[in-house]
Amino acid sequence: MAEFDPTIRAEVERIWREHLGVDPAATKTELAAQFDEEAARLSELVLQRVGGGQGYLVRNWKAEHPGQDPDVMTTHQLIAQAEHDSREAVLTEELYSQVPEISEEQIARELKIEERIEAEIAAKRQARDPDRWRTGMVEVPDLARQVVRRVWPSEAMTFRTYAESLIAQRMEDNVKTPLTAADPLADELAQMIDEQIKASKAAGNRVV
Repeated sequence: MAEFDPTIRAEVERIWREHLGVDPAATKTELAAQFDEEAARLSELVLQRVGGGQGYLVRNWKAEHPGQDPDVMTTHQLIAQAEHDSREAVLTEELYSQVPEISEEQIARELKIEERIEAEIAAKRQARDPDRWRTGMVEVPDLARQVVRRVWPSEAMTFRTYAESLIAQRMEDNVKTPLTAADPLADELAQMIDEQIKASKAAGNRVV
């Protein structure tokens, strides 16, 4: 299955259903496959942009802090910012541009919602909320996805989605993360993730 950013996947489905329309004859499985394919395409475009965006942000940071190099936390923040900016650019160019009837007022309203979510994520990060990964209140950089692909390559998407949030949180908090499947920490975190998946199902929450 092609890799995609869950945020982009959700936005693709929303825009297609609310504005572009979907084939009424398509089955639920067929629609999901279409959304997945488009989300994977857009996610790949984002990854292609991230490197340049990150480099630009690092250069700006160094210009503002002469003689210094960004530490681990700052680097993670710059990566997250580069991913956010790249995601917004790709969505605007590739998705939102197909919907001319979306008014500036609607765009502004959606941006405010996103800003509110980002502010909540930032607040939970600042407070070091230990459970924020359980509700997706974490910005997931590509580095976290790479770690998950290396440590748990054969796990289902639900597991990997939670794993990406957990690894991203540990990176934000400067807490050790596993680098290979052989790391004992990998089993410990896997148990936490499995327990969270079971808890979500028991509570009747939607599991990816």
